[in-house]
Amino acid sequence: MDLAKTTIFNLLRHGQVNGPAALYGKTDIPLSEQGWRSMRAQIKQTSRPDIIITSPRLRCVEFAKQMATELDIPLRIEDPLQECHFGRYDGVPFDDLTDQWLALSTFWDDPFHCTLPEAETLDAFHRRVAHCWQRLGTELQGQNCLLICHGGVIRQILAEVLSADWQQGDWYSKLQVGYASLTRITVAEYANAAPVVNFIAKPPFNESAL
Repeated sequence: MDLAKTTIFNLLRHGQVNGPAALYGKTDIPLSEQGWRSMRAQIKQTSRPDIIITSPRLRCVEFAKQMATELDIPLRIEDPLQECHFGRYDGVPFDDLTDQWLALSTFWDDPFHCTLPEAETLDAFHRRVAHCWQRLGTELQGQNCLLICHGGVIRQILAEVLSADWQQGDWYSKLQVGYASLTRITVAEYANAAPVVNFIAKPPFNESAL
């Protein structure tokens, strides 16, 4: 097999953000300094990509633009790769949501049926990410792709590839996708090859020293 023709998707979650713990969906919060360092550390462990695809959120696109410039490779911004929009609670620090904790707990237990106020439904989120993933797989065949996005987006892609039950709360609470972690999915060169998950949420090398 000619490995040069294998399609590679390195899914890089953005690094730590510059803000308190919260549900950050469409809230456009930038990376912290540590977030930048950990993403750079992760990039050093990967081969040079042919193209970078990114979410338009600041915590992804600013790093993506810098890497594309430094490596002199194409950059593609994909709106469907944004994190889920968490509605009225989006970007609000958890410390300020004590009165809403019951609603949050219900959402985490059963996110498919318990949508947060004014938020995007889990079904709509999954469908837009899955559709984008399928399209990218067709359009970028044979390329080594670095996809910079969010933990929720990576979980939806993994659910699509692994035929996992993305409607259940366990899929989100028991599958940790840490800051600046790397997930790799490859597709062999032959016709109708199924995507293969090589590893999930690999942390940056020597992350404790960052």
